[in-house]
This record gives sequence, C-alpha cells and structure tokens, in this order.
Amino acid sequence: MTADKDFTFEPVPSNPPIVEAVPTPAPDFTASSNEDENPSDTAILVGCGLAGWVVGGPFLALLTALGGNWAKKKQGPFGESTRAVGRITAAAHKKARDEKLLHKMKSSVASLFGGRNSRCEHCDCEGQNVNLH
Repeated sequence: MTADKDFTFEPVPSNPPIVEAVPTPAPDFTASSNEDENPSDTAILVGCGLAGWVVGGPFLALLTALGGNWAKKKQGPFGESTRAVGRITAAAHKKARDEKLLHKMKSSVASLFGGRNSRCEHCDCEGQNVNLH
C-alpha cells in the first residue's frame, strides 16, 4: 500500500471568539405558586378517574378517583403522584380551553350530520340523497 508523501500539516490561523462565563443565580425550585402545588379537586378526580378507566373500566375509574381525592392530602409517593396527575390534568384542560377544542369538536360532529346543506359533486341536486349516483 503506497501513499503520496506530498502533504504537510500546518496549523490554520484562527481567531477564536472570546467567551466570558457569567454566573447566573440558581433557580429556586421551592418557590412555586399555590395553584401549581395543589391542583383543584376536579383535576385530581378527572385525572385519576381517567387513568382508572383506561386500566380497568368504570369500577376502577370510580375507585381511583375517590382514592385520588383521599390521597391528595397525604405526604409521600401516593400523595405526590396524585398531585402530579392533577397538575397534568389541569394543564391539559388549560391547553384545551386555549385551543377551543370543545368548540372544534362540536362543529366537527355537527358537520357529520349536516347533510341538508351538502351539494352533490356530479349534479346540482341539493339536500337529496347523493349516494344514489
């Protein structure tokens, strides 16, 4: 295996940018608002109930919703996980309200049953059964 020996290693001149490290204060994770720390009862009931419904159906949904309502005041892993589910549910509710998802869902369902205002693509019949073509 032969290689050409006509190359050189020369340093490339460069002017690296000068960066100064500026210390920033550490974030205070203990100072949180009361709303973030303690979600509403409704958010906890809905979140725990939905998780129970997905896992085991309506009976487990009722059981987990009531158990979540009981555990929200407790310290430890059960209380913290219940409050976390409540915070997630409250954030999802806020996002859905901001995006107006309930209104969009209602209009989508209404458009499924709005056959009277539909027009046929093949002819000018309006409001009739267009599946006969």
